[in-house]
Amino acid sequence: MLCGEYAVTIGVEALAIPVVPGQWMHVWEFDSPGGGDRLIWEAKEKNGNTWLNENFSLPLELIDEADEKNSSERDRDRKVLHSMLSLVEASFWKAGKSYRIETQLEFERSSGLGSSSTMVANFARYAGLDAQKVQQKVFGGSGYDVAVAELGKGLVFWKNGEDSNWDAWKLSPELTSKWKIVFLGKKQNSRSALGDVKGKLIEIQKDDFLMHQLQQVCAAVKMASQVPMLEAGLEMWQAILAMSLGLETPYQYFKFQPTKGGLCKWLGAWGGDMLLINEIFAESEQEALKKFQTVAWNEIVVQQFVS
Repeated sequence: MLCGEYAVTIGVEALAIPVVPGQWMHVWEFDSPGGGDRLIWEAKEKNGNTWLNENFSLPLELIDEADEKNSSERDRDRKVLHSMLSLVEASFWKAGKSYRIETQLEFERSSGLGSSSTMVANFARYAGLDAQKVQQKVFGGSGYDVAVAELGKGLVFWKNGEDSNWDAWKLSPELTSKWKIVFLGKKQNSRSALGDVKGKLIEIQKDDFLMHQLQQVCAAVKMASQVPMLEAGLEMWQAILAMSLGLETPYQYFKFQPTKGGLCKWLGAWGGDMLLINEIFAESEQEALKKFQTVAWNEIVVQQFVS
């Protein structure tokens, strides 16, 4: 998400663009061996290593609701997978048949580029489910990332009550030719991040002036046709949100020094995942940024040329 983080959950528009690397899902159906119908789910990292391997009986059985705080990572992952599979009608799985589902990431799982949202979009398409409803049942959040995964193009996303809406949006690569994404190697839990500021978001929603400010800034970013206007809008969005939610900007978090003409903005949940920077900022903080992986924006996002 380029602009609109957090506030998208209270009705403010958000702007988002997909990246080129994604996630594949392959499904095999075969005659069940002795012992009943099964569903095997294997999830693989970018390097091909298996990070999740689960086996369920069909029809799907209930699993124990373990205390999430005291459960292991594997228990939590299994619970998430089971929650998603439980949304499928039992009749979808053929009697006497077993299934093997294998997913393969094209990006690092710790990057924050959408391992969960691409999984939801792929599985919902296969099982004939509404991906937005799957997202809300399993992960919560706004659902913008699933919409991006489904559309495969840049979009404007907004919530109207429980309903998710989106429309196509293009950002010219000419405006972003000096941008870079910094991967911080610290994947944030979006659900937890939203939970931490839920009360303040409710207060923002009640403040007509602040809501109008946020909508206007996002609209300015959406319509920007020049680099200074675009980057100033992103910095303004971040400043207003930081003040309203009591969160630290990257300048405060990393003790960076603001630079004239520089851009440094959180991408995704604040405090982790990624930073968006421009060339001016990259040069001013070259030493501090050396320890992180940096990729040119135009090399990793899906390009849509504006006519």
